[in-house]
This record gives sequence, C-alpha cells and structure tokens, in this order.
Amino acid sequence: MKSSITITALLVLLLGTSSAFAQTDVRSVRSLACTINEGYTMADVVETARAFEWSDETSPRFVAFRSKVAVSRPANRSIEFDFIADFVYPSYADMVDKRGAFLRRQAESDGRRALDGVATCSDNVLMRSARTAAQLPPSDEPLTAVTTISCELNGATVADAVALATGFGENLGSSSAVLSPAFGGQQRPIGSSVQMFFFFQSFPDFGASRDRLEQNLPTRDPQNPISCSVPSLWASYRIHRDN
Repeated sequence: MKSSITITALLVLLLGTSSAFAQTDVRSVRSLACTINEGYTMADVVETARAFEWSDETSPRFVAFRSKVAVSRPANRSIEFDFIADFVYPSYADMVDKRGAFLRRQAESDGRRALDGVATCSDNVLMRSARTAAQLPPSDEPLTAVTTISCELNGATVADAVALATGFGENLGSSSAVLSPAFGGQQRPIGSSVQMFFFFQSFPDFGASRDRLEQNLPTRDPQNPISCSVPSLWASYRIHRDN
C-alpha cells in the first residue's frame, strides 16, 4: 500500500486544536480511497486486514472498509476506487498519538504496508470531524449496510445538520453521524457542506427500513436550507473495534 498520510506538516496545527475537539466529543475520521489489486477480491482484502495485529499503541478505535454497492457521483466524473477505508479515533489528539506511534514503528521496520499485494490505497488522506446523531447499539454483524448522503448547508450550521440526521436516523431505525471536512478532499468553503452516515444493524434491516420510507415519504421543510444529493449505498465490513 502507498503511504497513507504525512503527519509532520500537520502535527503542530493538530496539537493546537485537538483539545477543543476532545472537549466536545468530536471524533476524528481518516478515510482512504483504495483499489483492489489484480487477481484479488474484496474478500481477500477483508481477510488480510482482519488478520492484522491491532495493537493498543497504534490502533484506531474502529476500522471499517466500505465497498461500493450503489454509489452516486458528480456529473462527468468516474469512480476510481473499489472501497473506502475509514479509521475512527476518539479525538484528534488520540489520532496524532496513534499515527505518530505507527510511523515510528514503520520506520524501524522494512517500511512495507500491511495491505501490500492485495490492495493499493491513495497517498492523500481525507480527514473529517464526526458528530454522533441518532444512537443505537453497534451492530455485531461483520457485514452491514451503510448509506451516505452529501449535503450543502446553504447557510445552516453543522448543528442543524446533526439535528436533521438525528430525526432521519430515528425514522429509519438506524444510528447516524454527521461528518464535516477538516483536512483534504475537494476544495470548498469551510462550513459549507457535510456528509451524513446512516448505519444499519444488517442488510435485512436496511431493506425493511427502505420499504417503510417508500411508503411514508417525508415532505421537505421549506424553512430548512440544507439540500442533499442522491444517497449512496455501501457494504461495510467491520475490520476492527475496541472492546
């Protein structure tokens, strides 16, 4: 796998802001776009990643690989990846500490990445701040359905988006979270957009939830300026979760 992130250039900035994020219980999420190498499948990738030694010194709190099922995309743009690797940390301070330990450990080894051979991930990482919306107990299923929706705030706040995702998640019977850009990704004005995540307990739960939604389609609130695009559906493989 290619190098996933260069911490050095961001270290001082992150350390300067991490305490504020931690106080508001905002999690840090690192995401990488990855392609499966020729001759391998998603099953090979998942098996390889689940076999890692996830040490307390370097591991995120939660890791999932999202494989495309029905993913929307901007007009005139192709999708140039097979799956997204999401690494969730309880805070930016924890992320910086764990990534620093990982890079130090890597420098003392041969420098190879653990997914070498089965998948290749981008050099450039997307870092986002995650805020919990609707809450349910985490699924025990190793493979679950996740939907994502990209939204423009149009003058609304991230807190407004969290309130919207909370109500929508409760109606769907799913947990939900709102992720806002922190570093990397497409250039856009700060505070202009978010992505909502809806986590289902299983694929059957997703199917039943979608049927209920189609029978009771919500009406748009004209007072709400937030506008969202067509959602994407993913197969989410749980790779690692702290006990």
